Amino acid sequence: MKMLYIAADRFPPFRADVVELFAKQMPARGHQIDWLMQRGPDALNLSSPTNWLSNTVYLTPRNENAGLLGRILNNLLGMWGDFMILPLAFKGRYDIIQVRDKFFACLIAWLAARLTGARFIYWMSYPYAESKLHQARNQLVPHHRLTWLKGQIIWKLLYKIILPLADHIFVQSARMKEEVAQKGISPAKMTPVPMGIRADQVGKAEDAIAPNVHAPLLLHLGVIMQLRQSEILVRVLQRVRLRYPDARLLYVGEGQLSSDRKAVEEEAVRLGLSNAVTVTGFLPMEQAWEHVKHADICLSAIAPIPVFLVSSPTKLIEYMAMAKCVVANELPEQCYVMEASGAGRCIPWSEKAFADEVCYLLDNPERARMMAANGPDWVRAHRTYDVIADLVESQYQQLLGSKD
Repeated sequence: MKMLYIAADRFPPFRADVVELFAKQMPARGHQIDWLMQRGPDALNLSSPTNWLSNTVYLTPRNENAGLLGRILNNLLGMWGDFMILPLAFKGRYDIIQVRDKFFACLIAWLAARLTGARFIYWMSYPYAESKLHQARNQLVPHHRLTWLKGQIIWKLLYKIILPLADHIFVQSARMKEEVAQKGISPAKMTPVPMGIRADQVGKAEDAIAPNVHAPLLLHLGVIMQLRQSEILVRVLQRVRLRYPDARLLYVGEGQLSSDRKAVEEEAVRLGLSNAVTVTGFLPMEQAWEHVKHADICLSAIAPIPVFLVSSPTKLIEYMAMAKCVVANELPEQCYVMEASGAGRCIPWSEKAFADEVCYLLDNPERARMMAANGPDWVRAHRTYDVIADLVESQYQQLLGSKD
């Protein structure tokens, strides 16, 4: 199989499903993946095409200007770069032209696929249209009117043009498949692909340890977002400290916007918990996981608003792979994973429910350890990128086998 993959990620990408599935797993199975991406800040001076993990990557222009003007210009440069799809498609004669989380590019990619006989596939990792509309309505972002307009354009492009035209669609979860189907897209041409982890990063049941009940460390891994209501965990800590007064909270990650981190820090100041709440900022993955290994209880807290009901949180899989005690709130994918694995219980979305579950685990440390021990084997069987790659590759084979 030869694929041209047009991704919204800036080069070099860091998302595990992009890197592990398509830069590593698919080439290792004998497939050729060529890429088209916009340059990231560290790739402004690279020549194009460039070699990345033995893959050929074609780079589109990017400017270094910050602020609103810089973002608008980079969007325009990205759209200009998308016109490279047509000559690349004729040159490469690909079996599949796949677009991830881009919209204008899909119109060119669909045309290129039709002209060259390739299959056009859309990879939908996140409901960007719904997210932008929600952020704009609640004024969670600067320039919310522009964000609203962008959300409207994306919604119409995606659900009225792109997805109906696609030969196949990969979505993030079974719930996302259901919600996209409700907008008139055939379920038969959608495949849910959840988030996972590399097989060599999965630990053993014996790695599970009972939480420290004297000075427990609570940890949240990943991007901090007001949209996710990440600051709720500061209020959870306040409740936990009524029973375990030396408990601490560590956010391993950074805000998507400066206002996201600020919301957490201001909540800690308001509650007098600044000395008990730490935000590391962005860290390389390996460093971030070192913090996870030293945590007593790991938290996967994501507000159950429509944007996130369709998500497949990576942090939950990472916690379980490292045999950590986990508290996760009710999202369809999280509830499925927790119940299927026996790694914990899914709780309602509230400060009290989170604090009660944390205290339950601390009150019952051996029970907590036993649940945590269930994580690694389940992840190894169901959520490594070896397993996920089997699913994705099988779908490509079916699609190309039915090619006219």
